[in-house]
Amino acid sequence: MKDFEILPGLRRGRVLIPSSKSIAHREIIAARLSGVEGPIVRGESNDTKATRACLEEMISGGNLWPCGESGSTLRFLTPIAGVMGWKGEFKCEGRLASRPAMPFERKERYVLPGDVSSQFVSGLLMALPLADWDSVIEIDGVLESSAYVDLTEDVLLAAGITFEKYSGGWKVPGSQKYSISPNREVEGDWSQAAFFLAMGVEVDGLNPTSKQGDRAVERLLGEKVVDASCVPDLIPALAAHAAQMEGETRFVNCARLRIKESDRLESTKELVCSCGGKARIENDTLIVTGEKNLAGGRVRTFGDHRIAMAAAVLATACRGPVTLDDAGVVAKSYPGFWEDFNSLEREMP
Repeated sequence: MKDFEILPGLRRGRVLIPSSKSIAHREIIAARLSGVEGPIVRGESNDTKATRACLEEMISGGNLWPCGESGSTLRFLTPIAGVMGWKGEFKCEGRLASRPAMPFERKERYVLPGDVSSQFVSGLLMALPLADWDSVIEIDGVLESSAYVDLTEDVLLAAGITFEKYSGGWKVPGSQKYSISPNREVEGDWSQAAFFLAMGVEVDGLNPTSKQGDRAVERLLGEKVVDASCVPDLIPALAAHAAQMEGETRFVNCARLRIKESDRLESTKELVCSCGGKARIENDTLIVTGEKNLAGGRVRTFGDHRIAMAAAVLATACRGPVTLDDAGVVAKSYPGFWEDFNSLEREMP
């Protein structure tokens, strides 16, 4: 999909949000390792399809494992392949090959820095119960994005996997087997809902008591200082919202945004500026100064699904259209985004 024009103006209505991509990855792995069908995923993304396809190829004995552009797929399945002794090569697309990865080593003690991607921790937690040895995972410092690990723990417990959690990490007994119920339904995705919530649109399908860290969007919309270290995926939506509000908003601790599908610190700044807003970067801080009646303009997505969806948020505050160079990138996480967006009632600017 090329040169996609988003008409300006506020949107009104409600959408049914797709299933959580983060939880779906974990449920897909647990189901396949349990030998059961499922899970039930509403509006499945390219990333979760990659996890299904990659894991199926690994289990069937193939040696070329397609993980698309999905960092979760690569980081979750690398340690599982190592524990199981599977031999093969991950086939990466887009920026995935240049994003941080971690080779798996067969040992009893793993020490990870707290500022490492939580996906590495989750990958070990899902893999080590299958090992024929007992293991310890230790975190050096404070674990960022720890809510994602909470999601992993919940799925593991549902699959009958045991572990001991303590203040500095986890003890994981080996020689366990996954046994999860078939066709479990995956709850709605707060990360994707953030874009519609930032527009002021009503969203159905969300769990109000979810452990998803991005449920924080409800609290963070309108905040003037946001710590990005625990909610990096929310920053494009929050920045697009801040660009149309009065005053200055500072997004601090944004270093990890540089290793997403794009350099998301730079691409978010450019998104705001391309639509007539004001944004600048100081070290690892993104500073957005709100402007009323934004002009609109042409936006580069940099191949990043969240930049494309954040452009839709900005369009609701513009007096002219916003044109994307590639709107199809939303399929990575939310294939039905434009259908849902276009189903909303538009008010003329």
